[in-house]
Amino acid sequence: MSETFTINGRALGEFAAGVEDYSFLLATPGRRGENVVVPGRNGVIRTPRKRWDALDLQIPLWVKGLDPDTGLVPTDPVSQLHANVKALLLEVSGETVTLGHTLDDGTNVQAVAELALDPTVFTRARSAPPLARVNLALTVPEAFWFDTDTVTHTITGSTGTSSSLDEFVGSSALMSDLTITWGPCNNPQVSVGERYVKYGGVVSSGRQLVINTGNWTVSTGTGDAWSPDMRLVEFGPSAGRWFELDPTANPFEATITHTGGGSATCTIAGRRAYLFAA
Repeated sequence: MSETFTINGRALGEFAAGVEDYSFLLATPGRRGENVVVPGRNGVIRTPRKRWDALDLQIPLWVKGLDPDTGLVPTDPVSQLHANVKALLLEVSGETVTLGHTLDDGTNVQAVAELALDPTVFTRARSAPPLARVNLALTVPEAFWFDTDTVTHTITGSTGTSSSLDEFVGSSALMSDLTITWGPCNNPQVSVGERYVKYGGVVSSGRQLVINTGNWTVSTGTGDAWSPDMRLVEFGPSAGRWFELDPTANPFEATITHTGGGSATCTIAGRRAYLFAA
């Protein structure tokens, strides 16, 4: 399978366009924050857990004066070039634009971007058919690329049970937008590496507890209705999120703890995240 690149789910061929250089797929966001300079001390004091900045992309595109449906040169190729450029600009000029990349192995990743503040400037080449080029400047506010589909991992066992996060293997960036679902148990906690999230209360028989780390909510899931208390959520180390999966954790596994004896079930669901799309 060959790799493909789409804009809002549309192949570039629909605009008689193409990518000149796919190296932009290897671009990564930069770190945000600075280390601390201390007078009289060599070097700097490293600030841990720096967050990632937005991802800036420069996509080198060409557009030809061809009929997008047939790939043939029309009667008026210059007018067709203008029409193709206008269609492409219209496609990317909305509030957001979804970039999609299918890798050689069939993996589909996407990033939600917006046009950067820099002007979008096309240049014309003397060619037949007529051709225009542009370095399309886009910003990905969320910093990362993501799978199009959600994966889940379920752990069932007594307190202290650990399980490898095989479904999330292959990710290369922090996964923060997660849904954690617990069955009945007391004081449930899940941890990966140094990161953990805990509910300091009871999930009674017949109930579920759903912790959404993306929108900072707790809810009931399926089962009997009840009212989880968000004030009972504990998490650490403080990094601005209730919980994240760090693919650099070694071992890359989740551990569940709970009190009261017996067995409990925890399901982690989310999309794998990537620093780059290739």
